[in-house]
Amino acid sequence: MNKLEDNIFERYKILVAARNFHYESFNKWLTYFYVANAAIFIGYIQSGSDKEVLIRISVLFLGFVSGTLLYWSSKGYYYWNINFIMLVNHYEKNLLKWDKRERIYSMFANKDVQNRYFNPTKGANFSTSKIAILFASIIAYCWGCVLTYSILNLPSPIDIVFPKWLIVAMSLLISFGVLSLLGQLKRKNKQHILSSNTAPLYDLEIKQEEE
Repeated sequence: MNKLEDNIFERYKILVAARNFHYESFNKWLTYFYVANAAIFIGYIQSGSDKEVLIRISVLFLGFVSGTLLYWSSKGYYYWNINFIMLVNHYEKNLLKWDKRERIYSMFANKDVQNRYFNPTKGANFSTSKIAILFASIIAYCWGCVLTYSILNLPSPIDIVFPKWLIVAMSLLISFGVLSLLGQLKRKNKQHILSSNTAPLYDLEIKQEEE
């Protein structure tokens, strides 16, 4: 390698190290979120009788917030993880100009080996990141549904009794609507209020095929 290639390769190693650091850090944060959700769920179970409505509603609200943050955190990890993988592929292909059989992050040993979805003793091509997002979204929706259901079941000054199925349906719809609206909370720069500030970062505009 000449000096230019050495310089590019050093930056490549820094990029891979940054990607690995991001992956390891997220695993730690994810553990905190799961522990928090589990602790809040135990608190809900032990929150007392129906007479202590305020406590139960408060615990459910805290659980919904915790579940929503877990869901957003999982989506954020996937966003940045794809970014790092695309950058690594960019370095291997366009800057280091490695042959496609020599690249690390853009080649596969054999896509058919161990890819058996219906075999209980074999592996399969599932995205753990997408599964984590799905699982987190289910947790958030469940917290939201139980919270909404509990609120709708509060004593009402109006002498109207709704059927249980209607309350459940309304809980599902309201939970979905609230979570969707929270995902649209944007600042003046049209980014979400909890999004990372990517404005100072130069955008290579590398294209990725939609999955």
